[in-house]
Amino acid sequence: MKAFRSLGARLFISHLVAIATATSAFIITFRLLAPGVFGHRLGGVGGGPGNQGAGGGSQGWAHAVVETFESSVDTAIFASVLVGAIAAAIVAAIVTRLLSRPVAAIRTTTHSLANGNYAERVPESSVEELAELARDVNALAEALESTELNRAQLISDVAHELRTPLTSIDGYVEGAADGVFSSDEMLASVTEETRRMRRLVDDLSLLSRAQEGSLTLDLAEADIASVASDVADRLRPQFESEGVRLVIEGGPAVTAVDQARIGRVLTNLIGNALGHTPSGGSVIVETAAIPVGVRVTVTDDGDGIPPADLPHVFDRFYRGTTTARAGTGIGLAIARSIVDAHGGSLVASSDGPGTGATFTIVLP
Repeated sequence: MKAFRSLGARLFISHLVAIATATSAFIITFRLLAPGVFGHRLGGVGGGPGNQGAGGGSQGWAHAVVETFESSVDTAIFASVLVGAIAAAIVAAIVTRLLSRPVAAIRTTTHSLANGNYAERVPESSVEELAELARDVNALAEALESTELNRAQLISDVAHELRTPLTSIDGYVEGAADGVFSSDEMLASVTEETRRMRRLVDDLSLLSRAQEGSLTLDLAEADIASVASDVADRLRPQFESEGVRLVIEGGPAVTAVDQARIGRVLTNLIGNALGHTPSGGSVIVETAAIPVGVRVTVTDDGDGIPPADLPHVFDRFYRGTTTARAGTGIGLAIARSIVDAHGGSLVASSDGPGTGATFTIVLP
């Protein structure tokens, strides 16, 4: 009974049932109508050969002709049904195979995907509905493949980021054991590297929650210009140390945001601009109220962004071809995720290397 549960068997049976139903309807209708119509028309031609007036002879002749006709029709119908059934069974088997093959291919591909072979793809069928299903499965496969690549890359990136501080800690501990470093020097260095690892772990946790949509926001009316000024005041000593000018421009830009989260966004963007701006350069932060909400731009006249790097600046751990000061490599990814969580947008623009870059935030 299991064989009759398959799609191929059901398609085959459905074809046979449809053919049998049509054939039965044809036979019944033909047998009911054909003899009467034939006898009526036969009588209308004058009662047979010679058109003899003897009514009994004429009626007997017509009855014999009708019986002969019915017998011939029954024989022809039987032969036609037999030949038609054989031909129909062959055609039904071919059609069923043609329809079942794409479904089997989809089933095989989904099993491969379930087993982790995300490079598997389904060939498109000539049947539009099955072709659409194949495209959907292929889109799912591409998404799974991309997710797996991102997961593997994330593990590799995290391992790389953690390896550096762990190597430093190991070196300082060995140096202290060998008497190269004092205990105070060793503890200070280990503490710094430990904090660096903690920042990385905290950043990854924040990024993960933001991208999963589980980041909680404490929304309240806030002036983004005031938030930007507070961030600038905290970072100004670093700018002065690097010889980079930090300017806050624009007017009030009030909207409902999580002030702490947006402060983190501005800290990451302004800090990123500092990392790519040489001494003597400047970073300008401008806030403005616009019809759809508020806009914040962070513009620097530093390294700029090569066209090849521009689509990837918000990717995790992507540092591009230019060298910035030390960081976790996920600051921009965190910034965009937080802005996305607010329903806003964050985009980067640059005319190329040496022309500076602009990061634009729009919040509703």
